[in-house]
Amino acid sequence: MPVDSLSFRAVAVRACLLILGWVVLVAVFVGAGHVVVGSRAINGFDRHITTWVVAHRTLALDVSMRMITWIGSWIAVAATAVVVLVAVVTKRLMAVALGLLAVIWAGENAAFNVVKHLIGRPRPPRGIWLAGAGGWSFPSGHAANATAVCASATIVVFLVTRRGWVRMAMAAMAFLVVALVAFSRVELGVHWTTDVVAGGLLGAVWLALVVLIFAGTLRRNVPEPDGTLSRGDGGSSGSAAGMR
Repeated sequence: MPVDSLSFRAVAVRACLLILGWVVLVAVFVGAGHVVVGSRAINGFDRHITTWVVAHRTLALDVSMRMITWIGSWIAVAATAVVVLVAVVTKRLMAVALGLLAVIWAGENAAFNVVKHLIGRPRPPRGIWLAGAGGWSFPSGHAANATAVCASATIVVFLVTRRGWVRMAMAAMAFLVVALVAFSRVELGVHWTTDVVAGGLLGAVWLALVVLIFAGTLRRNVPEPDGTLSRGDGGSSGSAAGMR
Protein backbone atom coordinates (compact mmCIF):
# COMPACT_ATOMS: atom_id res chain seq x y z
CA MET A 1 0.00 0.00 0.00
CA PRO A 2 1.62 3.27 -1.12
CA VAL A 3 2.37 5.80 1.58
CA ASP A 4 2.67 9.49 0.68
CA SER A 5 4.59 10.54 3.75
CA LEU A 6 7.68 9.13 5.36
CA SER A 7 7.14 7.10 8.49
CA PHE A 8 8.84 8.10 11.71
CA ARG A 9 11.19 5.15 11.33
CA ALA A 10 12.17 6.18 7.80
CA VAL A 11 12.83 9.75 8.93
CA ALA A 12 14.89 8.49 11.87
CA VAL A 13 16.99 6.25 9.62
CA ARG A 14 17.65 9.10 7.18
CA ALA A 15 18.51 11.46 10.03
CA CYS A 16 21.00 8.96 11.48
CA LEU A 17 22.60 8.44 8.07
CA LEU A 18 22.85 12.19 7.62
CA ILE A 19 24.46 12.71 11.03
CA LEU A 20 26.91 9.87 10.39
CA GLY A 21 27.73 11.32 6.99
CA TRP A 22 28.30 14.76 8.51
CA VAL A 23 30.71 13.34 11.11
CA VAL A 24 32.65 11.45 8.44
CA LEU A 25 32.74 14.56 6.23
CA VAL A 26 34.16 16.68 9.05
CA ALA A 27 36.72 14.01 9.94
CA VAL A 28 37.89 13.77 6.32
CA PHE A 29 38.30 17.54 5.99
CA VAL A 30 40.05 17.82 9.34
CA GLY A 31 42.50 15.20 8.11
CA ALA A 32 42.92 17.03 4.81
CA GLY A 33 43.43 20.29 6.67
CA HIS A 34 46.28 18.86 8.73
CA VAL A 35 47.91 17.62 5.53
CA VAL A 36 47.60 21.07 3.93
CA VAL A 37 48.90 22.97 6.95
CA GLY A 38 51.81 20.56 7.44
CA SER A 39 52.92 20.46 3.80
CA ARG A 40 55.70 22.88 2.81
CA ALA A 41 54.97 22.22 -0.86
CA ILE A 42 51.27 23.06 -0.55
CA ASN A 43 51.97 26.18 1.49
CA GLY A 44 54.57 27.25 -1.04
CA PHE A 45 52.03 26.75 -3.83
CA ASP A 46 49.47 28.87 -1.94
CA ARG A 47 51.94 31.69 -1.37
CA HIS A 48 52.99 31.64 -5.03
CA ILE A 49 49.39 31.90 -6.29
CA THR A 50 48.51 34.67 -3.83
CA THR A 51 51.64 36.65 -4.70
CA TRP A 52 50.84 36.40 -8.42
CA VAL A 53 47.18 37.38 -8.00
CA VAL A 54 47.97 40.34 -5.73
CA ALA A 55 50.63 41.55 -8.19
CA HIS A 56 48.04 41.60 -11.01
CA ARG A 57 45.27 43.46 -9.21
CA THR A 58 43.44 46.30 -10.95
CA LEU A 59 40.93 48.79 -9.59
CA ALA A 60 38.12 47.33 -11.71
CA LEU A 61 38.95 43.79 -10.61
CA ASP A 62 39.10 44.81 -6.95
CA VAL A 63 35.69 46.50 -7.10
CA SER A 64 34.03 43.62 -8.95
CA MET A 65 35.48 41.01 -6.58
CA ARG A 66 34.23 42.99 -3.56
CA MET A 67 30.71 42.72 -5.00
CA ILE A 68 30.93 39.11 -6.16
CA THR A 69 32.24 37.86 -2.82
CA TRP A 70 28.90 38.73 -1.20
CA ILE A 71 27.33 35.84 -3.11
CA GLY A 72 29.10 33.53 -0.69
CA SER A 73 27.57 35.22 2.36
CA TRP A 74 24.22 34.87 4.12
CA ILE A 75 22.70 37.11 1.43
CA ALA A 76 22.84 34.27 -1.11
CA VAL A 77 21.29 31.87 1.40
CA ALA A 78 18.43 34.30 2.04
CA ALA A 79 17.89 34.90 -1.69
CA THR A 80 17.75 31.16 -2.40
CA ALA A 81 15.32 30.65 0.49
CA VAL A 82 13.05 33.33 -1.01
CA VAL A 83 13.15 31.63 -4.43
CA VAL A 84 12.30 28.26 -2.90
CA LEU A 85 9.53 29.86 -0.84
CA VAL A 86 8.03 31.37 -4.00
CA ALA A 87 8.19 27.95 -5.66
CA VAL A 88 6.37 26.45 -2.66
CA VAL A 89 3.69 29.18 -2.62
CA THR A 90 3.10 28.76 -6.36
CA LYS A 91 2.93 24.97 -5.86
CA ARG A 92 6.00 24.25 -7.99
CA LEU A 93 7.59 22.59 -4.94
CA MET A 94 6.25 21.25 -1.66
CA ALA A 95 7.18 22.70 1.73
CA VAL A 96 9.66 19.88 2.37
CA ALA A 97 12.03 21.65 -0.03
CA LEU A 98 12.43 24.50 2.48
CA GLY A 99 13.27 22.01 5.19
CA LEU A 100 15.92 20.33 3.05
CA LEU A 101 17.40 23.73 2.14
CA ALA A 102 17.69 24.51 5.85
CA VAL A 103 19.40 21.15 6.45
CA ILE A 104 21.85 21.80 3.62
CA TRP A 105 22.78 25.26 4.85
CA ALA A 106 22.93 24.38 8.56
CA GLY A 107 25.02 21.25 7.98
CA GLU A 108 27.46 22.97 5.65
CA ASN A 109 27.79 25.99 7.93
CA ALA A 110 28.40 23.82 11.00
CA ALA A 111 30.90 21.63 9.12
CA PHE A 112 33.18 24.38 7.87
CA ASN A 113 33.12 26.17 11.23
CA VAL A 114 34.10 23.00 13.11
CA VAL A 115 36.90 22.29 10.64
CA LYS A 116 38.13 25.89 10.87
CA HIS A 117 38.44 25.71 14.65
CA LEU A 118 40.10 22.29 14.64
CA ILE A 119 42.66 23.24 11.99
CA GLY A 120 43.33 26.85 13.01
CA ARG A 121 45.12 27.86 9.81
CA PRO A 122 46.13 31.55 9.75
CA ARG A 123 44.87 33.71 6.90
CA PRO A 124 47.21 35.48 4.46
CA PRO A 125 49.00 38.59 5.82
CA ARG A 126 46.53 41.31 6.81
CA GLY A 127 48.47 43.85 4.79
CA ILE A 128 47.10 42.44 1.51
CA TRP A 129 43.46 42.24 2.61
CA LEU A 130 40.93 44.20 0.57
CA ALA A 131 37.95 42.99 2.58
CA GLY A 132 37.13 42.24 6.18
CA ALA A 133 37.41 38.66 7.42
CA GLY A 134 37.20 36.89 10.74
CA GLY A 135 38.22 33.53 12.12
CA TRP A 136 40.58 30.97 10.67
CA SER A 137 41.35 30.41 7.01
CA PHE A 138 40.78 26.71 6.19
CA PRO A 139 38.32 26.00 4.65
CA SER A 140 36.69 29.02 3.04
CA GLY A 141 33.16 29.52 4.33
CA HIS A 142 32.29 31.77 1.38
CA ALA A 143 33.32 29.08 -1.11
CA ALA A 144 31.38 26.42 0.81
CA ASN A 145 28.30 28.65 1.01
CA ALA A 146 28.44 29.60 -2.67
CA THR A 147 28.76 25.97 -3.73
CA ALA A 148 25.93 24.73 -1.53
CA VAL A 149 23.60 27.59 -2.45
CA CYS A 150 24.28 27.59 -6.21
CA ALA A 151 24.03 23.81 -6.42
CA SER A 152 20.78 23.89 -4.42
CA ALA A 153 19.36 26.51 -6.76
CA THR A 154 20.37 24.36 -9.73
CA ILE A 155 18.60 21.34 -8.26
CA VAL A 156 15.46 23.43 -7.75
CA VAL A 157 15.55 24.48 -11.42
CA PHE A 158 16.00 20.84 -12.50
CA LEU A 159 12.98 19.89 -10.39
CA VAL A 160 10.58 22.59 -11.56
CA THR A 161 11.35 22.63 -15.29
CA ARG A 162 12.05 20.03 -17.96
CA ARG A 163 13.45 22.52 -20.48
CA GLY A 164 16.94 21.34 -21.30
CA TRP A 165 18.32 24.77 -22.18
CA VAL A 166 17.09 26.27 -18.91
CA ARG A 167 18.70 23.46 -16.92
CA MET A 168 22.00 23.75 -18.77
CA ALA A 169 22.03 27.54 -18.48
CA MET A 170 21.42 27.33 -14.74
CA ALA A 171 24.13 24.71 -14.25
CA ALA A 172 26.64 26.78 -16.24
CA MET A 173 25.77 29.95 -14.36
CA ALA A 174 26.05 28.18 -11.00
CA PHE A 175 29.50 26.82 -11.89
CA LEU A 176 30.65 30.28 -13.03
CA VAL A 177 29.38 31.98 -9.88
CA VAL A 178 31.07 29.45 -7.59
CA ALA A 179 34.35 29.87 -9.47
CA LEU A 180 34.13 33.67 -9.25
CA VAL A 181 33.37 33.62 -5.52
CA ALA A 182 36.28 31.28 -4.90
CA PHE A 183 38.61 33.50 -6.93
CA SER A 184 37.34 36.61 -5.15
CA ARG A 185 38.48 35.29 -1.77
CA VAL A 186 42.02 34.84 -3.09
CA GLU A 187 42.03 38.14 -5.01
CA LEU A 188 40.82 40.03 -1.94
CA GLY A 189 43.69 38.48 0.01
CA VAL A 190 41.63 36.82 2.75
CA HIS A 191 42.10 33.16 1.76
CA TRP A 192 44.69 30.84 0.32
CA THR A 193 43.88 28.88 -2.85
CA THR A 194 43.62 25.55 -1.01
CA ASP A 195 41.13 27.16 1.40
CA VAL A 196 38.66 27.91 -1.38
CA VAL A 197 39.17 24.54 -3.06
CA ALA A 198 38.47 22.78 0.24
CA GLY A 199 35.45 25.01 0.92
CA GLY A 200 33.95 24.27 -2.48
CA LEU A 201 34.49 20.54 -2.08
CA LEU A 202 33.00 20.57 1.41
CA GLY A 203 29.86 22.35 0.22
CA ALA A 204 29.49 20.06 -2.79
CA VAL A 205 30.01 16.81 -0.88
CA TRP A 206 27.58 17.79 1.88
CA LEU A 207 24.89 18.76 -0.62
CA ALA A 208 25.43 15.53 -2.57
CA LEU A 209 25.05 13.57 0.65
CA VAL A 210 21.76 15.27 1.52
CA VAL A 211 20.40 14.80 -1.99
CA LEU A 212 21.47 11.14 -2.07
CA ILE A 213 19.72 10.37 1.22
CA PHE A 214 16.57 12.34 0.39
CA ALA A 215 16.41 11.81 -3.39
CA GLY A 216 13.15 9.86 -3.18
CA THR A 217 11.57 12.53 -0.99
CA LEU A 218 12.53 15.24 -3.47
CA ARG A 219 11.06 13.34 -6.43
CA ARG A 220 7.82 12.63 -4.58
CA ASN A 221 7.33 16.27 -3.65
CA VAL A 222 7.37 17.93 -7.06
CA PRO A 223 3.80 18.75 -8.11
CA GLU A 224 2.76 18.03 -11.68
CA PRO A 225 1.02 20.75 -13.71
CA ASP A 226 -2.37 19.34 -12.70
CA GLY A 227 -1.54 19.72 -8.98
CA THR A 228 -0.81 16.06 -8.32
CA LEU A 229 2.48 14.88 -6.88
CA SER A 230 5.01 13.07 -9.01
CA ARG A 231 6.23 9.66 -7.92
CA GLY A 232 9.91 8.77 -8.00
CA ASP A 233 9.00 5.10 -8.54
CA GLY A 234 6.67 5.78 -11.45
CA GLY A 235 3.58 4.80 -9.47
CA SER A 236 0.31 6.64 -9.15
CA SER A 237 0.13 10.22 -7.91
CA GLY A 238 -1.62 11.44 -4.84
CA SER A 239 -3.16 14.85 -4.37
CA ALA A 240 -1.03 17.71 -3.04
CA ALA A 241 -3.44 18.10 -0.15
CA GLY A 242 -2.71 14.55 0.91
CA MET A 243 0.90 15.36 1.75
CA ARG A 244 1.71 16.03 5.41
